[in-house]
Amino acid sequence: MAYYWEETIKFFTEKGVSRGLAIAYIIVSLMLVVMAITAFVMWIVVMIKYFAGNRKETSNGKTGLQVAREMLDKAGLNHIQVKKANIFRAFIFGNCYSITKKTVFLRGAIANKKSLTSVGLALQKVGIAQLCESGNKTAITRNRLQILSLFGPILFLPIVLLGAVVDYLLFQVFGIFSIISIAISILILFAGFFITLLNIPVEKKANQMALETMKRTGILNEQEQKIVKDVFDAYIIAYIMDFIVSVLRIVQLVLEIVMNNQITKHNS
Repeated sequence: MAYYWEETIKFFTEKGVSRGLAIAYIIVSLMLVVMAITAFVMWIVVMIKYFAGNRKETSNGKTGLQVAREMLDKAGLNHIQVKKANIFRAFIFGNCYSITKKTVFLRGAIANKKSLTSVGLALQKVGIAQLCESGNKTAITRNRLQILSLFGPILFLPIVLLGAVVDYLLFQVFGIFSIISIAISILILFAGFFITLLNIPVEKKANQMALETMKRTGILNEQEQKIVKDVFDAYIIAYIMDFIVSVLRIVQLVLEIVMNNQITKHNS
């Protein structure tokens, strides 16, 4: 192990990179790989809990669409619609609240089901609608930039794949094409970083509001609430993993740029 560690450091130092910088880069890169794998595993856990909850019927016998409509009306948000998302919207945004269309959208797979996932996520999206309609700036900004949520569950994948390409370009062929590629990578990285940064507090607050609604109204019993809470918690952990991955990749990219500068000076 020590041999491979020293050989890896030597690979960079022979190119002109300082030993300290080389060690920092290797450590960050290893952490990135570990966290990317962890993020991948967490999104699998989310999907498992999501589909498991969608197979369990609620004791109240109501669908997600019905519960969302009922709770919106009780909150005085009668102007907000509740609809089943079409295939395109479901693929891009998933279950969501559209601030422009003033509509809570639920995926077709859960919208008309009397399941824990359906009711739980319906209440969570109602919570987001309430946040937006009450003037919560973080929720409003996040929802106006909703297209960036596309980077959510698969955020770590483009980061890692683009990272491999950028790594090669930085250390092998640093020209106009690599500069353009790096710029695109940085934009994607910061877009993912920003939306995940907004997602965490908004989703967490909406989760809390949904759970409070369940307790206050008794629409789900204690055991059902626990299952839904597990789904909510898994989502938050996955978002946090995405955030860590994006931070590590940004740090790694900065280190690569500094290393490339040292290599250029060494070869000049």
